[in-house]
Amino acid sequence: MQMLTKYIRVSLIAIGLLATVPVVASAQNGGRDMPKFESFDLNNDGTLTEVELNEAREKRVQERKDDGRMLKNVKEHYEFSKMDANGDGVVDKQEFLDHQTRRSR
Repeated sequence: MQMLTKYIRVSLIAIGLLATVPVVASAQNGGRDMPKFESFDLNNDGTLTEVELNEAREKRVQERKDDGRMLKNVKEHYEFSKMDANGDGVVDKQEFLDHQTRRSR
C-alpha cells in the first residue's frame, strides 16, 4: 500500500510537470505561433530576400488555409524594409529575430 501511494504521488508530480511544458513554451513566444527563420529561408542560404519572404508568407498562409485554420491578422505584416535593419537588401537570421522581438512587444 505504501508503495502504491508513493507511485501515485510520483505520477501526479510527473503529470503536473508535463502539463507546464506547453505553457512555458507558449510564454516564450508571447503565446503566438511565431515562425522560424528557416521556414522563410526557402533556398537555405542563411538570408532572406524580399521575394523569398513574400513567397514564404504566401506558402504559410496557404498551408494554414489547407489545414482549415483561421487566418487571423493575415494581412498584418511588416514591410521588408522594416526587417532589413542595415539596409543591405537581405534579412539575416539576427535581423529576423530582432524583428520578431520588436513585434511581440
